[in-house]
Amino acid sequence: MLRWSLLELIAPIRCAGCDLPGHTLCPQCMSRIVRTDSSTVCPRCGEVDGALRCPRCSQRPVSFSATRSVGPLETPLSRVITVYKDGGERRYAALLGDLLAHAVEEWQGWPEAVVAVPPTRTARRRRGFDHTLPLARAVAVTLDAPVVTLLAVGARRDQRDLGRVARLENMSGAFTVIGDGPVPRRIVLVDDVMTTGATLDAASEALLAAGAEEVRAAVLAHA
Repeated sequence: MLRWSLLELIAPIRCAGCDLPGHTLCPQCMSRIVRTDSSTVCPRCGEVDGALRCPRCSQRPVSFSATRSVGPLETPLSRVITVYKDGGERRYAALLGDLLAHAVEEWQGWPEAVVAVPPTRTARRRRGFDHTLPLARAVAVTLDAPVVTLLAVGARRDQRDLGRVARLENMSGAFTVIGDGPVPRRIVLVDDVMTTGATLDAASEALLAAGAEEVRAAVLAHA
C-alpha cells in the first residue's frame, strides 16, 4: 500500500527486539521467542504446567474448550505486542498474525467462523484502531473460515489494573452477540493476550448462550 511505502521512507521499520533496521523482528530475535509447548500446558485454558492437573480449571473451568498461543508474554514477543498494540505501529500486524496463524494451523477444517474479541470503545479510541481484527483475519486465512463480527462490548475498566477476581467481575456480562441469523456452531475466538482468561471466558459464554456449540481460543501470548 502507498501509505505503508511512504511510512517506510519516513520512518523505516526496526526490529522490535533489538532495533535492527529493516525487520519487524530479525531472525535472531525471532529465534528467541519462547514457543508454547502444547504437551505441558492445560489443553483447555493453556495454563502453564497444567497438562495433568490445571490449577485454573480445577477452581473455575473456562467456557471455551481449547486454547492455542504463540508463547508466554516474554521478550521479544511481549515487546512486539507492546509496540503494535500500545505504540500504534500497525506494520507489526502481519508478523503477529503469521505467528498466531501458525500456532493454530492444526485446527484447519474445524471452525465455521473466526471471531475477534472487540476492544472497548475507550480502548479503540486510545489506540486509534482495532488491534485484534488483523490477527483474526490472519487466523481465518489459515483455517479457511470467514471472519464474522458477532460481539459487541460495553464500557469496562481497564483489565490491566485488576486482579483475577476483579477481572472476572469486570467482564461478567460484558459481551453482547450481534448480527442477524444463526450463530456459527464452531468458533475460534481471537485475542492478543490471556492473563486470567476472564475476557475470553465472558466472550465465549455469550457466544455459547447465543447458540454456538463449541468455542476455542487463540491468543498471541499468555501472561
